[in-house]
Amino acid sequence: MISSYTTGRTPDDALHAPRPYALGLTHKHLPEMKAICGLEQPPHFLPIVGDMAQGMLVQVPFWHIKKMEIWDALAKHYVNSTFIKIMPIDYQPDDGFLDPTACNATNHMEIFVFGNDDQLLLIARLDNLGKGASGAAMQCMNIVCGLDETTGF
Repeated sequence: MISSYTTGRTPDDALHAPRPYALGLTHKHLPEMKAICGLEQPPHFLPIVGDMAQGMLVQVPFWHIKKMEIWDALAKHYVNSTFIKIMPIDYQPDDGFLDPTACNATNHMEIFVFGNDDQLLLIARLDNLGKGASGAAMQCMNIVCGLDETTGF
């Protein structure tokens, strides 16, 4: 039996290989990305689904931005974050492939910066069930209740 997918699809919609979607560059989360990041234009965002119950890689390409500047800004911003880790610049997995399931069963997100000074690619790896809505709800509830944000994780 093929597992269901991270986007809530049923086994009848089984994918045998990862496939991009929202090819018209009109993904439903673009308005909130634009608003939260204070962007004048939405980012180029192309999500991909695959044959896995959970886990995902989210990619956003950029042009004409210095790789080190982005990495430094992210590292500085998330320096004390419990759940978000900025991976070493130009990190390379042993097999050359990023495993979308490596953060499964956690509330963690890993952010990678790849590329050069002409173009770069940000990739976030997360468990969309753990770091997704359920993990965010639990973390926010902890903060609102005055508890340590890691309570229950």
